This record gives sequence, C-alpha cells and structure tokens, in this order.
Amino acid sequence: MYNVKISSKHQITIGKEAFEAAGFNAGDIVTVRATGPGRVEVVNMTSVLKKYSGCLSSGGELRRVIEEMRDEWD
Repeated sequence: MYNVKISSKHQITIGKEAFEAAGFNAGDIVTVRATGPGRVEVVNMTSVLKKYSGCLSSGGELRRVIEEMRDEWD
C-alpha cells in the first residue's frame, strides 16, 4: 500500500506494483466510482466487457443496428 497525494487537478498516480497487480495497461479505459466516504473503485472496462460478452442472444440483430449507427457517423 502506498500513500499518494491528490493533485490540485484531482489526479493521483497508481503505484507500479498496484497497477500491475490490478492488470492495468497504459491506455486502458476505466470506470471510477465512489464506494463510500474516502473510498473509490477503479474498474478496467475490458474486464467488464469480457464478463458480459456473449450474454445477449439477438441472432446478430444488435450488431446490425450498431453497424448502421456507425455508418451514420461517416
């Protein structure tokens, strides 16, 4: 466990050992949420996606709808 200081921009640095133990990589997208006074949880979204990937069965309909939405962006 490390003590770190919160910067004036509300930033902290995760120590190397904790960062590696959590399985984080530079560039990961994470979600941060308060779990109580003085406590936060940092969750790597890749782990969440892996956990729920394939849980919905739509016969490909969801993928088709998403692809159509992406086409609208171009």
